[in-house]
Amino acid sequence: MTDELILKEEDSTPKNDDRGMPWKILVVDDEEGVHQVTKLALKNFTFDNKRLKLLHAYSAAQALEYFTEYPDIAIVLLDVVMESEHAGLRLVKKIREDLKNITTRIVLRTGQPGQAPEREVIQNYDINDYKTKTELTANKLFTLMYATLRSYRDIITLEKSRKGLEKLIVASRGISSRGALAQFIRVTVEQLTHLLNIEETTIFSCKVTGYILLEQCLVVYSPDNPLGSSCINIADLPDGKQDIILSAITEQKNIFKKDKFVVYCSNNSQIVLFFAQINQVLSDLDIRLLNIFTENLIVTLENIQLNETITESQKEMVYRLGEVVESRSNETGNHVKRMAHYSELLALLVGLDKTEAELIKTASPMHDIGKIAIPDAILTKPGKLTPEEWVIVKMHPKRGYEMLKQSSLAVMNISAIIALTHHEKWDGTGYPEGLKGDDIHIYGRITAIADVFDALGSDRCYKAAWPLDKIISLFKKERGKHFDPLLTDLFLDNLDNFLAIKDKFFD
Repeated sequence: MTDELILKEEDSTPKNDDRGMPWKILVVDDEEGVHQVTKLALKNFTFDNKRLKLLHAYSAAQALEYFTEYPDIAIVLLDVVMESEHAGLRLVKKIREDLKNITTRIVLRTGQPGQAPEREVIQNYDINDYKTKTELTANKLFTLMYATLRSYRDIITLEKSRKGLEKLIVASRGISSRGALAQFIRVTVEQLTHLLNIEETTIFSCKVTGYILLEQCLVVYSPDNPLGSSCINIADLPDGKQDIILSAITEQKNIFKKDKFVVYCSNNSQIVLFFAQINQVLSDLDIRLLNIFTENLIVTLENIQLNETITESQKEMVYRLGEVVESRSNETGNHVKRMAHYSELLALLVGLDKTEAELIKTASPMHDIGKIAIPDAILTKPGKLTPEEWVIVKMHPKRGYEMLKQSSLAVMNISAIIALTHHEKWDGTGYPEGLKGDDIHIYGRITAIADVFDALGSDRCYKAAWPLDKIISLFKKERGKHFDPLLTDLFLDNLDNFLAIKDKFFD
């Protein structure tokens, strides 16, 4: 049995996030008259401009059922003696200990104080007030409700703050590990939506879109619109959306409106915006959490920029070292660029993920780094090498491996593997260790095809470039001998894509 009363408090307390949802007051007493009197006494009661929902239970067992259905009961007006002399006190224990409910305010009302002495009850039971039914007049009940509801509201506010901070920590941790800008935006969109739902009773309908600002255009990311797939001119946005985004850009800060907000993040080179359309007004707590969250986003964005700078520096270093080696052997500098892109493409075709394929692309220019240890007279010799000279040349894979293997950088470790294994052959006739089949690391098998394809199609000091049909014939002949058969098939089936790379980086 429930009743609803309209409550309108005239104080200046901020509205709760769950405004419109009534405060739930549970009246527990086995006398019908007590329920009726309570309802009449609260008829003109007002608090925080919200509805009051009266729940009526006539036994401790029935009251416990209400707590199962309504865990957000604000106040219990609880009789002590009902189906048994201490039914009310046992219910207090169940609420606090079994249900782990520490937020509901429990007010004990008794018509038989001798059955539950006040001092003993207050000491031994986690209740918030003790009243005899005779002293709880309409005015006293009015005062009690104000004080107790204010206490409950403050506890709920603190609990929401705690939950919000927990979500803030989880959200920030989830984003801080994201090393790429697209991942950063995608995860931030997800976490912003999650962060606003501070608890189950506060449900925001929230649509978030991430943007990168490029002059007066916004590169868009949303779950159904991957980053970079479209670019929107700010002037083409609807007025309401345009105004708030321009305000965020101009003022360089978060902007919060009634039904929307913009989170503004920037570092030295990038500005990232997150626009959200919401169906509820943000509370002060929500705004505080979003501002703290933004500070964490800015730090993460700066870390991403630093990480990208370091990554690009590593790539540049690898390319330069690869070009130095190739220039010593009178080979073209673009050889390492073509090889890098060939290796990445083949890695993706065989099913390696984008991150691993990118690392192979970065590492592959170091495949011949061991040639630094080969004398110029042998390395640049235009004629056929002697058997003794060929033995020296075949040392370069191990020399390269020894140079790179001690590095703590992932790209250098992959470079070491490639340097050691790119001259091994599928049938076991390669060098330096005569590995066979799958015993050859996949990185080496990939790079072997990329290296031979580019070497055959390029002019070298000791030969002219081969025509394409002759190169294709060789790969078909060496399938399962020199080259991994699966990789060879993938290469030949996607030859046009490899030729497009060759044309892009033509000498």
